[in-house]
Amino acid sequence: MRAFASLLRRSREFQSSRCHIPLSSVSHSLNGFRGSSRCWHGPRHGHFRLYYADHYEPTIYALSTASGKAAIAVIRISGSACRQIYNALCPFTAFPKPRYATLRKLYAPHVPPSPATMLDSAALILYFPTPNTATGEDVLELHVHGGPAIVRAVLAAIPECATTPRGPVSTRSPIRYAEPGEFTRRAFANNRMDLPQIESLGETLSASTEQQRKLSVRGTTSSLAARYGYWRMLLLQARGELEALIDFSEDQHFDESPAVLCASVAEQVRALRVLMEAHVANAVRGELLRNGISVALLGAPNAGKSSLLNRIVGRDAAIVSQEAGTTRDVVEVGLDLGGWLVKMGDMAGLRRAGLVGADVVGAVEQEGIRRAKQRALESDVLIIVQDATTEPDPEVMETAKQCIDFGIHILVAINKSDQLVTFDTARSTWEEKLQYILGLPNNRICFISCKEDATPTANTFNIQSLLTNLQSTFESMTAALVPHSDPDPSIWQESLGATERQRLLLSECLSHLSTFLATVNHSSTDTAVTGEYKADEVDIVVAAESLRSAADALGRITGRGDSGDVEEVLGVVFEK
Repeated sequence: MRAFASLLRRSREFQSSRCHIPLSSVSHSLNGFRGSSRCWHGPRHGHFRLYYADHYEPTIYALSTASGKAAIAVIRISGSACRQIYNALCPFTAFPKPRYATLRKLYAPHVPPSPATMLDSAALILYFPTPNTATGEDVLELHVHGGPAIVRAVLAAIPECATTPRGPVSTRSPIRYAEPGEFTRRAFANNRMDLPQIESLGETLSASTEQQRKLSVRGTTSSLAARYGYWRMLLLQARGELEALIDFSEDQHFDESPAVLCASVAEQVRALRVLMEAHVANAVRGELLRNGISVALLGAPNAGKSSLLNRIVGRDAAIVSQEAGTTRDVVEVGLDLGGWLVKMGDMAGLRRAGLVGADVVGAVEQEGIRRAKQRALESDVLIIVQDATTEPDPEVMETAKQCIDFGIHILVAINKSDQLVTFDTARSTWEEKLQYILGLPNNRICFISCKEDATPTANTFNIQSLLTNLQSTFESMTAALVPHSDPDPSIWQESLGATERQRLLLSECLSHLSTFLATVNHSSTDTAVTGEYKADEVDIVVAAESLRSAADALGRITGRGDSGDVEEVLGVVFEK
């Protein structure tokens, strides 16, 4: 009975891995399939794909371009009623040739065409037949004039095509406005897009910087999903070997001993784990491109932090005054810096409190200093703004050391450098001092002046030198990590586009692989001590279950797994 159950499990996994559409989704879609036609298209690249024309499946439509005045507005329709909608809007005209733009006049449906019933005098019609369309269904696109009134009239006329002149009699396929993400959901169900591609598509639409654009475009290919699917297949094969050992060890003769078989599977899992760990690390780097790099300006009061922020941003984002301590709270500014999305924060100046007089730090300033330290420790890059005419503040240097211990990238901007009398001597002094205090190399130190009328010299104090250094830091922080076992770095560029959801599932997969290796290593240790392998069935069962859980986590990434929460994941992703 256990052997039969194991074979049945593997058979289901084989079917799920070979068929693009989950079997549960197919059975649900074919339930009550009266009056419908279906056909198998395949084999194609070793896969079978099911396309069906369900006459009860609603035909959906929506405005695909932004609302408001425009030269052209595109209305997309998907479903089996595309031909019916065309005949109602363009009566007595030939149906368009597939994938050829055709000029037509649009009329109100089910009334004699006349100038009084015309909706648009010149619309371009494009028809795309199933299955090679964006959604895998018949698609009709109406390119109409972009005036709001015309768009409203055409959108209102489309659902009326589901009725007849004699009354509201339902047609074979209902027609309704598309729900959020429904076009994309149908593309996924008909294998036109995979889930990682869909996530990248959402990021493509929201990309605001050049680096975000590159990141999202890389993810729109199917390479990520193909890689996840390949890893899942390897884990399923490894699990199959272990379960064969469990179920048939007494009935069949195996060429390899259980110890050798487990060691071989463990070696494959270790190699796979190295690739996944690099993938997770690159996904973290990609999140910096997607969510923005956090930069903090740290320094003593009146060091010029607010002036530097205003020069970088190009406007008065922070109040600047000769009075020290003007900034009390964190001033956050988002900007596009060389293609990177940067969240730059100006903060209160750090200083140690005196005992009497003006050096006493009040409660408000203490809270500002606390927030400044917290923001510095949470940043990705820290720029220490140091007044060239004063000594380093101990409070600033101590916070900078803590940031270095946390792995935060540090740059030092020596401000007011135009006030130095002997620049070369002062430069060497500052470089030696910062090397001794913070251990920073000279290429992490920039000499600047925030004065717009600072006189350029051979050693110019312009802000551009700092920005160039900053962009170089961003580039090193977001470059893809390439494992030594993989000689092709171009493949790993796409792993930067892995989303947080994918990264978390990969981490879950790695956790299960660690459990598997711990189980196998425990058995290997017993073998080394006793000289013989103990066929501990419980250990092998735990190892096989760990591989199953790891493969399931990978299946949830692509949306093709058997996990019960796949539908919930799809709903969240498509609505974005």
